[in-house]
Amino acid sequence: MLLASYVFYSFWQIEFTGLMALTTVIDFSCGLQIYKTTVKRNKLIWLWLSIGSNIAMLFMFKYFDFLMGDTPIAKKLYDSNFTAWMIELGKYVLPAGISFYTFQSISYVMDVYRGEQVPEKNLLRFMSFVSFFPQLVAGPIERFHHLYNQLHTKYQPLWEDLRNAARLLIYGLFLKVCIADNLAEIVDTYYQNNAAYTAGSTWLATFLFAFQVYADFFGYSLLAQGSALLFGIKLMDNFNKPYVSKSIPEFWHRWHISLSTWFRDYLFIPLGGNKRGPLVLAFAVMIVFFTSGLWHGANMTMILFGVSQGVLYLFDRFIFSKIKLKNQVWDRFRQLKTFSLFMITLVYFRSSTIPESSEVFHSLLGDTAGSLQLHIPVFVLILLAVFIILDLFIVRERIDIWFQKFHFSIRWAAYSAMILCVWLLGGAINHPFVYFQF
Repeated sequence: MLLASYVFYSFWQIEFTGLMALTTVIDFSCGLQIYKTTVKRNKLIWLWLSIGSNIAMLFMFKYFDFLMGDTPIAKKLYDSNFTAWMIELGKYVLPAGISFYTFQSISYVMDVYRGEQVPEKNLLRFMSFVSFFPQLVAGPIERFHHLYNQLHTKYQPLWEDLRNAARLLIYGLFLKVCIADNLAEIVDTYYQNNAAYTAGSTWLATFLFAFQVYADFFGYSLLAQGSALLFGIKLMDNFNKPYVSKSIPEFWHRWHISLSTWFRDYLFIPLGGNKRGPLVLAFAVMIVFFTSGLWHGANMTMILFGVSQGVLYLFDRFIFSKIKLKNQVWDRFRQLKTFSLFMITLVYFRSSTIPESSEVFHSLLGDTAGSLQLHIPVFVLILLAVFIILDLFIVRERIDIWFQKFHFSIRWAAYSAMILCVWLLGGAINHPFVYFQF
């Protein structure tokens, strides 16, 4: 499994396998040293060595140009033989999944420091935890105790696992190839010349992007779960019907769950969480969402995306939640409000620059001279409608469990329809998974 994971990763950029191995060795060593020493100060030194090394690698490959620019320090680092190659390489290719596997490795060291985890003494086994290929490049971000125990437990293949894995793989591929990729072509067309389109087309592109990024990342998560389940390994669910959420706090309990819980356990709670009053809570929330935005990308638009989520989170927590109404109409309004606000803030997520996002926001408000109308093929509308109806109104469990409820003939008709759609309607243009860039 370890060899397969490194071969898999090397297909992206073989030189970056060394970077992942270096991260793994450092965190493995720091975990052992934290466990061995009895002096709290020394434990803290080893913890910060682990965190600092991971942040340094992220900084050199992901954030250097954004944070340093043309400063004197940047020029010295450019001139150094030790750092110049990393900076130059990072300009052109971001190591795939670096934000995911560094967070997964940091969580292990943090758990050892807290006394919640006994460190692993076998380096190769620890490397298999960090590099497990189904979730390596885009999550979910697994915890050591959950994934490691499954990786190193003897397993006899079960028909139930193989059957459920196939269902997850088929549906995940359907979401990615048929829905997300076809929506991506429409959204990309709009953003290539957004000023030329009408306000109605801007609203349509914004709506479609909300479902593009959802189907894309949800599809990947299902593919990761399905691939892992072929080996009897059960990865955590990363999505739980987020677009039915009634508030932004609830939304972030349902969207990218592995990242949200990571920030909760390793940043929000250490900063004080909700135990020290509203001011500390507000501060912790804003730090978490600022960091989350920066995690998503070295760009001011991503930071604004994160900050906007923090503001909406606090608005719902301290203001909107004070309205005590209990009826279905009010619940539907809350769901519509939550989805609409998240959809609008995704403009920052999709825009490359602040000026571009400003143009889109102006167009949403009707301030546009554009006259072009965005065209959507009928088959895309049908596929999107099927997904929305299934996800929002019908499917209540994970898709592999839900399929089991139906008769053999109905299940196989659904499988055949999805496979046929993938074959006939898959986009000709290659659209990488959205979260591969993180």
